Amino acid sequence: MSEKHDPYDHDPADAGWSKSPFSGDSNGNCVIIARFPNGDVWLGDDKNPDRPHLAFDQAEWAAFAKAITSGSPDFTA
Repeated sequence: MSEKHDPYDHDPADAGWSKSPFSGDSNGNCVIIARFPNGDVWLGDDKNPDRPHLAFDQAEWAAFAKAITSGSPDFTA
């Protein structure tokens, strides 16, 4: 059985953070995202960029995005 990789295992210097173009908020109240070539995704807080971020591997991010876009209120879809 192969060991699952750790989506936190990236160099923070490689995280090219971006904010959604749909965000009109310039007050620092947005979620920022960093994508990595292997499909890992980090989510952060633009008003406090030094705060620890959340990390998802490609499968976790796909499940999270599917739950959000399906309108599932409890994100268990």
